[in-house]
Order: sequence, then C-alpha cells, then structure tokens
Amino acid sequence: MYIAMNRFKIRLGSEQEFIDIWKNRETYLDTVPGFQSFNLLQGASNDDYTLFASHSVWDSR
Repeated sequence: MYIAMNRFKIRLGSEQEFIDIWKNRETYLDTVPGFQSFNLLQGASNDDYTLFASHSVWDSR
C-alpha cells in the first residue's frame, strides 16, 4: 500500500467554496491502475487559514 498526501492552506471564509470545487472537479483517479481510494480532510484553523489535506491510497508507489 502507498499513501500520497497534499496539504492546502485555504483562506478563512473560503472553506466551503474550496470543498465545493473539490467535490465537483473532473477526476479520472478511479481509472488509474492501482488507485484504491481518495479523501479530502479538513483540519484546524488559525487566524489566517484552514488546513486541508488530500489523502489517496494506492496499491503501490
């Protein structure tokens, strides 16, 4: 198993817009050999941004 992650710092107040864009984006991940699953995780907020992370699981690197 291989896990790939990316982090995104989203300006406060723009979180729902980011989530909506992410949910409605065009994706072909499910057609790529080895792809298992994908998640978008919302983390903590501070005075400047909310942290998000994408998390994809693959058969191998």
